[in-house]
Order: sequence, then structure tokens, then C-alpha cells
Amino acid sequence: MTIRKWIEQIEGEASVQFEFEKNHVSFATIAFPHTRGMEAILQSKPAMDALVITPRVCGICGHSHLFSAVRAIESVYANCGAPVEISQKAESIRELTLTLELIQNHLKWLYLVIYPELSHMLQEKIADSCRLKGAYAASLATKILAIFAGQWPHSSYMIPGGVTCDPTHVDIIRAEGLLDELIRWFEKELIGITLDEYVCYSSKKTFLTVTGDMKKIENMLKRTKMHEQGFSYDRYLAMGEHEFSKPSKLVNRRMAKVHSKFVTLEEAYSIDEKTYAKNALYHDDYFETGPLARTMIEGVPFIKQMYKNYRDSTYTRVMARSYEAALLLEHSKKLLQSIKLNEPSYIQPLKKIATLSGEGIGIVEAPRGSLIHSVILKNGIIDQYKLITPTQWNLSCGSPEIPGPAQKAMIGSDSIETATFTFRSFDVCSVCTTH
Repeated sequence: MTIRKWIEQIEGEASVQFEFEKNHVSFATIAFPHTRGMEAILQSKPAMDALVITPRVCGICGHSHLFSAVRAIESVYANCGAPVEISQKAESIRELTLTLELIQNHLKWLYLVIYPELSHMLQEKIADSCRLKGAYAASLATKILAIFAGQWPHSSYMIPGGVTCDPTHVDIIRAEGLLDELIRWFEKELIGITLDEYVCYSSKKTFLTVTGDMKKIENMLKRTKMHEQGFSYDRYLAMGEHEFSKPSKLVNRRMAKVHSKFVTLEEAYSIDEKTYAKNALYHDDYFETGPLARTMIEGVPFIKQMYKNYRDSTYTRVMARSYEAALLLEHSKKLLQSIKLNEPSYIQPLKKIATLSGEGIGIVEAPRGSLIHSVILKNGIIDQYKLITPTQWNLSCGSPEIPGPAQKAMIGSDSIETATFTFRSFDVCSVCTTH
């Protein structure tokens, strides 16, 4: 039996065609039927146009794309023998806005997708205010972000050599006040304990002290048996270098360094429906990327303990992303405190961008995983621009013999409903994927 399901409430559209055998999912074909063509739009444009166009790839991850684009252009400078100097102040501000974008994505996903879906599966009504909670928390993160970026989404405040903002003491105080409010919300509504206590968790047993919405969500994950399904390849990849993430892969509990030269794209497997997404592979293998990958690679004790009990199940995937939000809140506090206002926000590059001819690559850790922008410039004009997004890693559509990470995780599900929830645990983003 074959059933096709359109996946809703995502950025863009996706469809999954499920094949059943003995009342269980035996295979699933993932298709992204629309293309947006950002790569073609960028061709023949001046290099700096990428800082305006790429943030518009996605309505919720614009800073991730901007950061990747800036790193790609700065990489061209370095490869042309004129490395760009960036102050610690500019580095901290860039990291802060990226971190805040991750936080607001994580909280919206948890309250607007995961919590409602679990309640639907269990046929239990949740308060209408549930979604508003997530929206409110995300708005606090966005307000902090906008102090430095000027707007959200689609800002272009990162430029080669630094940032265009020059925050004052008043700006920092405003940002700290909003962050404190967000942390208080997180403690009161989501976990019911202090953030400091939560980020120090080292075992599943300590989770018993949580009393907020996170406790309800964890209980619902167990009741829907998400700890017993959704297993993928148990291979993890993080390509972006940040204070909260280091470029590494983790296979069979062995860590290894990674390099972008081993990243390849292949055509997706799709017989019955046109798909514009290409599969992303590392050393010709499929890898999971995103919060679970990052926390496993970083060796976060609480997630390692969950993994020991439930491996790379849908349960562990959801819990890892929720827990990463707490880790990033703590990281945001440190980043705000590290901003030295007396340092320059921008240091002019030694070469004019119109003189640059060369290649560059920019990689960051976006909310859903590793994001790669690569560019070839000829006299400052974009000759070629390529995007590889987290969904291309996680939602790769492989063959029945070698399925992609999300496909493999859905195989064995006892219903379309549970398979779709596992699909959503990877948090698909269609508009980022097809270019």
C-alpha cells in the first residue's frame, strides 16, 4: 500500500510518499516540488548583493544565511592573500545574533509544532495559550537580535570586516534586560527550575526535578513511544565553527575532524514525483546534523545519558534540541558580557572587493544544522553561488537500499502519524532547500 501525505506547517511545502508492509512503514520518498532559484538570482551580481539576497532565502533563518555569506566572502579575501581582520567585539555580536536566532527557532518549533502534534496524537486538548507562549518567547529573542541587527528578519548588518552596528551602554543594558526576561520565562514556563540548575544536569534521574511544560512534553513523548522509534544512522556531523560547536563528525562514538572538500551533492531518489532538492553527503555517507549532532559531538552529559538509554530515537532528538536552547541561553549571557564597546565594529579590508577573483566558503551552524555557502568571484562579481542547507543533510531522499537519515528514521513506524512526527523532529525547511 502506498499513501502520499503533504507536510504542512513548515517553511514551504514537502510531500512524503509512504509505502507500507505488514502495517508498518517500509519506505518513504521525500519530495520538494518547488524551486526558488536563489543561486541563479545571485549569478552575475556584485558580491555584496549576496548580503541582501541570501538572508531572504528563509524567513526564520536569515541571520544564519547572512553569516554564511559573510564568511564565504571573507574566505575569498583570505584566499586572495588579503585576510580580513575582525575585532573581538564584531565576532561576539555576530555570534550573539546567530545564537538568538537558534533560540527563537528552537522555542517556536517546540511550542508551535512539537507540543501541539503530541497533544493531537494523544487526543488531548492543550490550552490555546500554548502557541502564544512560544511566540512570546521567540519575540523576546528577536527583540534582542534587532538591537544589533536593526531588524528581523532579512537584516544585512554583517559585512566583510565586521558589523555595521555600534552599540552603546544603553543598548547592552536593554539587551541584558530582555535576555533576563527571556530566561525568567524559560525557567517559569518551560522547566520550573533555574537555568543554572538545568544546564548542570548530568543524568536522566535529575530530570525528575523539572516541573514545567518540558516535563509534560517529555511525558507525552514517552506515552507516544517516541523513545522506541525514529532511529537513524547514529552518525553525526557539525561543520560550523563556533564557541558552542566545533567542526567534527561522530561515528561509532569516535570523533574525527571534518573538511568541506569531502562534502558532495547527489540527485535525490524520486520516481513518481519531481523534486528539486539534492542530497548532501559527507565522504559519500549520510549524516544527521543539527542540535542532536551538536550536543553529541560536544559531549553534553545530559544528552549523552539520554542517548545511552534511548539512542538516536525521536525522543532523544526532541530532547536534545530543547536542551540546546538552555545551553544557548547561558551562552548568550556570556556573549553579551564579552562585548567590548571601545573596540571597532568594523575594520576596512585591505583590498577593494571589486578587485577580488577567487573562491570562498562560509559555514555556520544554523538552527537545523550545518549550512554551507560557497562562492566564486571574478573581479568582485559572483560567477557561481552554491547553497547546502541542513534539510539537504537530514531530509536527503535516498534509495530503498540506502535511505537518507529521516527516511531511515521513519522506516518501521506503525502509522503515518508517528512517521510524520519523526519527520517533523528533523524540522524540515523547504524554502531553504531548493535553489
